[in-house]
Amino acid sequence: MMKTALTGVMSASRDLSVISNNLANAMTVGFKRSTSHFVDVAGLSQNDRPGLDIGQGAMTEVVRRSDSQGAIRTTNSALDIALVGAGHFTFADTAVTDANSSSEPTYYYSRAGQLQITPTGQIIDRLSGRPLMGLSGGKLQGLNVASGANGDISQVQSLSVDSKGVVSVSRTNGVVTPIGVLAIAHFNNEDGLKSQGGAAFLETDESGPAILGRANTNGLGSVQQGALEDANVDMTAEMLRMIRAQQAYNGNARALQTGSEMLRSAIENLIR
Repeated sequence: MMKTALTGVMSASRDLSVISNNLANAMTVGFKRSTSHFVDVAGLSQNDRPGLDIGQGAMTEVVRRSDSQGAIRTTNSALDIALVGAGHFTFADTAVTDANSSSEPTYYYSRAGQLQITPTGQIIDRLSGRPLMGLSGGKLQGLNVASGANGDISQVQSLSVDSKGVVSVSRTNGVVTPIGVLAIAHFNNEDGLKSQGGAAFLETDESGPAILGRANTNGLGSVQQGALEDANVDMTAEMLRMIRAQQAYNGNARALQTGSEMLRSAIENLIR
């Protein structure tokens, strides 16, 4: 009884942690909620010894992330972009901006398209400062608005991104110049991506390497400028899940306490 109740407490505690993380990130742009999935311990043990070890409780089998589309919120800011459909924007660490660095850059993948332009013209993630990456000849490169104005950022008047991820700058003289195409990544196993907090992910052996492409082609989503993708967290649903998980935790905790008291009482009777 105590072992069964203990597995219930542990499973409910894990579920509460997952739900709390979802609620904490409900306002995080591009965040994807997770859900705990449980299995019957008895079902697992019966595979090895049919008919034995029945009623051993529950355990968390996996915490699975939902990749469902979040609501697209219009911001009307030229530096906000959203992906409508599959894929992730590609960002890199600062190694790609340091010409003296010999280390290989680390690439991050995110649905959050909150951008900023640095004084030197580089397009970066507004929160982390990571450079936004484009595709050129099948290779990744950082995007810089100054490249569309002969290196003079003062000539740049505005930035535009079309549905296929083509990034262009308009100069003060009215000339519009494309500066690159957004690198949109997808993976054979999205569940295998490693979360880096918020909406950023790293590839892993389980996810497989990033497969890079252009937006609005080969099943990848289209880019919408002047909009952001909100977290796919339903606050009401998460609160209901939290109530159920809390009830499960309390019920198993009471069962564990009752079992402990019964055991203590039995031991006291034996030593009298």
